[in-house]
Amino acid sequence: MLIQPSFNAGPSTGATAISFPTQSGGTSPGGLEGIRADWNVRMNISHETGFVGGAGRLLIHNLVVDEKRELVLLLPASLQDRPGRLELATVEVCSAKPGIAATPGQQLNFRMEGAKAVVTLPVLQLNDWVYLDLTWTGGFAQGGLSYPGAQVPVGDFHPQIAVDVTTDTGLPGLALVSARYDVELGSDLGCAVRIEHGEHVQVASRPNPDGTMTMHEFKSYGTARIDAMLHPTGSLAG
Repeated sequence: MLIQPSFNAGPSTGATAISFPTQSGGTSPGGLEGIRADWNVRMNISHETGFVGGAGRLLIHNLVVDEKRELVLLLPASLQDRPGRLELATVEVCSAKPGIAATPGQQLNFRMEGAKAVVTLPVLQLNDWVYLDLTWTGGFAQGGLSYPGAQVPVGDFHPQIAVDVTTDTGLPGLALVSARYDVELGSDLGCAVRIEHGEHVQVASRPNPDGTMTMHEFKSYGTARIDAMLHPTGSLAG
């Protein structure tokens, strides 16, 4: 087990967080948490304005006997030691297993606890499933000046699935869930994407139809975050 550096996920509680590495894709710390973390994500990130907007679709499948009633999300850019902000805007049901108390378009409530959002789910019994649609917004200093070389970490600006745990020191923490992300990212014209850990990952970049943005399509599998950096216009992605 690899334990990553601690961070504060609560408003003033000093809560810490740890991460469990797993095989690429699937769930972590395994199917015991009843989450299959497969995302389809569409995001816009602008160095020029410092704006972030995103939407994602997620499958929640309860694989354990216990009822599942909540989904925990970490909003990384809102952690106290990171520049920028990230806010969950909406969560709604896309589709669900027939017979459970969930209908397409149903809005789900959530509460904020510092940099953590807790979503109230339709009650999921064993083998129940639901697809959720989420939207979020965020921002950072214009030009990306808060980041070395103005390289914006994409993974800071989307929700990450987590589970509540108790650390080895007895403090409350979050274990981040390994995920699979299929990503379409819009940026200022001429920006470039670099995948941090993935020698064989290809990034397809092209101008959008009206030539005002560059669109990037790529996959990021096996970590809790989208493992990519967005480089500003005129830089090299390496």
